[in-house]
Amino acid sequence: MTSEKPPILFLHSIFGTPELYRPWLEFFRATGYECRAATMPGRNPTDREVLSASGVAEFFEAALAAYDSLDAPAVVVGHSIGGLLGQKLAAVRDVRALVLLASIPAGVLWPQLRSLPHLVPILPAVLAGRPVLPNARTMRAVPLSTLPTAEQDELVPKLVPDSGKAFRALTLGTPSVRANRRSVRCPVLVVSGGSDRNVAPWISRRIAKRYSAEHQMHPDMPHWIIAESGLQRVAPPVLEWLERVLASGHECELATE
Repeated sequence: MTSEKPPILFLHSIFGTPELYRPWLEFFRATGYECRAATMPGRNPTDREVLSASGVAEFFEAALAAYDSLDAPAVVVGHSIGGLLGQKLAAVRDVRALVLLASIPAGVLWPQLRSLPHLVPILPAVLAGRPVLPNARTMRAVPLSTLPTAEQDELVPKLVPDSGKAFRALTLGTPSVRANRRSVRCPVLVVSGGSDRNVAPWISRRIAKRYSAEHQMHPDMPHWIIAESGLQRVAPPVLEWLERVLASGHECELATE
């Protein structure tokens, strides 16, 4: 890695693991970036006791520890809940740039009507704060919705149980999911899927407005925007944006609410 290129910290999604970022890690390493993917509590291997005791606050502590272990101020790339954690991280650390991939907002995650039938079966576990893992049908219909069937077949067994406490906080918009917008001083890029059934397109547009961010939207991509099948469409524009803002030394101007 050259001295001009900061490290990149990747923060994974709910029901995800660092291993599912492999295509993105390989892509950015091939361009000369040092990359690391943080592990949220209760996985690798799955530990339901840890998951039961963990919520967004514990996930953020893990993300903060991973960032502070790096040797220099870093770029943060967050997918889904990883994007929310990235927003919180950029508010308290000197982050060089923030990339939000199908990011959950720093507030209430409003469900879409077409996804509500898939939320109902897991609602008791979510409300009780128990570990939760939706069934394969839900995974195919919601986060993986527009991916090729063969890719869905490969991904479904790799998705892992996650914290019902964290899921509940996202749904209710509790204080743990908030981020101080005015403290986020780095450039921000929002990348969203037009076919996302977890984060509605209007939410992604609102996140972009919140940070005066550039917004790259891929109409046919689902919530699982990090899928290997979409890598060559989604990752190159992210790389182009990143190298442009790093070269310019740009500091983003925040929109006022």
